[in-house]
Amino acid sequence: KYPHLKKEDLKASSAVADPNARGQRDTTLSWFWFLDVQGDTYGNDWMTEFYRVNWLWMKALHNCWNKEVMLVKHEMQWSINFFNHRAKQWLGHMHNATSAGLTRHTCYAAQQSHIYDQLAAHAEDSFQKMIVQLQVPVLVEVVVGTG
Repeated sequence: KYPHLKKEDLKASSAVADPNARGQRDTTLSWFWFLDVQGDTYGNDWMTEFYRVNWLWMKALHNCWNKEVMLVKHEMQWSINFFNHRAKQWLGHMHNATSAGLTRHTCYAAQQSHIYDQLAAHAEDSFQKMIVQLQVPVLVEVVVGTG
């Protein structure tokens, strides 16, 4: 019915005693803390505080990941914009070389413009596929009884 206890499940948390200690950002509670034990927080201020601290940690971690996802989405768009900008820039060089009668320069600029157009198209296609995987689950608020 229950998973086997492992050594890493039995680590003690010092979150309540020292909430600013280093290395606690990515720690999570073991599975047995989530068992539905009737009345374990009622009348036990330490357990209530423990659950609150853990919930606040998870909420802060969730908010950080939401911000990271938002930044990654913006960086994806910035990459596409950069490739499109460079393609237009090389297209301008191509027109300048054409008007100056520089055939080889025209060909090189056209090739560079085409490369950046392809990079933009590939990035947009790849990012559209990736964006589906970046959907962030909603954090459910748990209300802890105060006893």
